[in-house]
Amino acid sequence: MKMPNVNVLEEMVDMMSATKAYQANVTTIKSAKRMAMKALEIGR
Repeated sequence: MKMPNVNVLEEMVDMMSATKAYQANVTTIKSAKRMAMKALEIGR
């Protein structure tokens, strides 16, 4: 019987890292949006 060439533990760690990176990017984008909105409010 042959086993698949997939390391489940490694794949889980990669998936968790990708999820954390995505969350960090979303947070950064939200912060940039808030700063831009505040800048527009200051300009009024």
